[in-house]
Amino acid sequence: MPNFKKVILLLMPILLLATQSTEKKLELLESEIKSLKKEMQLHQEDLDERMPIIEKVETKSILDKINFSPEILLRFDKLNYKTGKIEGENTKIYNHSNPTLNGSQRRDEYSKYFNIAAMVRFRLNMYAEIDETTHFYGRLLATNSSQTQQRLCILSKDIKSGRSSSAFDVDRAYIDYTPNRGSQYAFTFSFGLLPTTGGTPMQFAQNSTRKSMFPALVFDMNTYGLIGTQKLGKSTFLRAILAKAYSLRDNFYPYQCNRENIDGTNIIGIYGDTQFNFLNSKSLLSFGINIMHDLKAHPYLGPDIEQIESQVLGNIMTFGIGLDVEEIAGSDTTFFIHTALSNPHKNSNKDDYKILSGTPAEKEAGLTASGQTGFSEADYAEGTMLSSQGYSIYIGAKYDLTKKFNIGAEYNYGSKYWFSATQGAEDMYNKLATRGHVSELYGIWKFHKVLSAKMGIMHTQEDYTGSGWHFGEPVKKDAEQKIAYLSFEAKF
Repeated sequence: MPNFKKVILLLMPILLLATQSTEKKLELLESEIKSLKKEMQLHQEDLDERMPIIEKVETKSILDKINFSPEILLRFDKLNYKTGKIEGENTKIYNHSNPTLNGSQRRDEYSKYFNIAAMVRFRLNMYAEIDETTHFYGRLLATNSSQTQQRLCILSKDIKSGRSSSAFDVDRAYIDYTPNRGSQYAFTFSFGLLPTTGGTPMQFAQNSTRKSMFPALVFDMNTYGLIGTQKLGKSTFLRAILAKAYSLRDNFYPYQCNRENIDGTNIIGIYGDTQFNFLNSKSLLSFGINIMHDLKAHPYLGPDIEQIESQVLGNIMTFGIGLDVEEIAGSDTTFFIHTALSNPHKNSNKDDYKILSGTPAEKEAGLTASGQTGFSEADYAEGTMLSSQGYSIYIGAKYDLTKKFNIGAEYNYGSKYWFSATQGAEDMYNKLATRGHVSELYGIWKFHKVLSAKMGIMHTQEDYTGSGWHFGEPVKKDAEQKIAYLSFEAKF
């Protein structure tokens, strides 16, 4: 027993040292844990601070790759409209708040004098070179117009209210991919919201380059899909398109609101152009064959009508050819001539914009047989796809009086059954769809390197009903539009 106590006494210093060492180790361990926690917190705080900076840097690097080019257009229009008799037309005004209008003709035999309307349009063009083979193009579009209660598309004696005329959208965003860019026979594959509006020769009256590779008289619509472009030589190209047509909202068209009747149609087309020397001039010969497959129609799109029902009416094939000649014989004169033929292939389906007219109550309701708002009681407001071929011719000239001022004149004619695939046209009034005669005179003054002013007059004589429609039997119409306009534009 005494020996055991002796052993305990001898071990006591060692045990005390071990205990003190363990406590110190624990203290050191706790200290290290606290230090690590503090360091982790500092790292997290630093990361939290850096994240917005990193995001900003990444965003900046993306924006640095995209070139932006804005455009601003301010335009004023004064429009007068007068119509004589339309064959078979007898639609009248009922239940109008103005008693003096009740019982008078709605669609013909009246004059209408529009107030001066203002419109502003903003475009933001975008371009990015991803690498040598891949390019991005885009365009944002915003408009605002005062033309909300006297819209040309209503074409009735009684003025109807319209929706707000402000609109904003992306009207093109596509990728060009050319894997063999350096080749004499390079091939480009394009996809997205395609550049299919603003085609030749519309650019001359806008003092700009063409915005679409397709002839405007043959094909001028908003589409999304695919384009394949094969280069056949130094300045010869062949293009194929497979796409679907759509319309921007009617608020983008302050003077028209019935362009949506081609929505959803399938587009198949072959187009080509070649540049050559003609009369010692810079010349472009373009041609195209365009098929609108499964072309649908919608109920009449007044200011308060949405697309509810539609049915396939058939197909329309359009053939076109055009010649643009710039700087004729070394002069300051530009001339162009384009022509096209529309060839419809209908089925048995019909579209119906015709108002029921059996009883006074039906006439007052102004509805079609399907219960939608109608356009007219006359027979031309319903029917199958067009049954006969139509044609059009479009000519114009432009002369540069000085480097800063030029004048131009244009004329186009559409026959009784003419139908143009131009519902997306950047032209304010979609004049190429007219079944009749359109004459336009203008002058453009470039008073600054990025600023210009344009003044012009346009006269339209409608010979037949249904301009821009692809169904129904057109009838004789005697209507006249006179338009005077002034615009200011900035292009950066």
